[in-house]
Amino acid sequence: MTKEARTIEVYMDDGRIFKYEVEGEDKAREHIAAIVKDGYRHNDGVVFEHYPSHRILKVKSHDISTRYVDEIIGT
Repeated sequence: MTKEARTIEVYMDDGRIFKYEVEGEDKAREHIAAIVKDGYRHNDGVVFEHYPSHRILKVKSHDISTRYVDEIIGT
């Protein structure tokens, strides 16, 4: 697994998308798991906010390797 930066996008129930970068695929996996479990902690350098996990619609990143590729077969 490489240490290239990965962008994490957190989709909120009010339409906002928070995004930030982490170093590497392993860190992206760790952050995504923690966000889904414990919620999202937003910090813009001025205000710190914690959004509980029930406010999060999805968490997304790109270029994460897997042996378990799936497909969508229904709605």
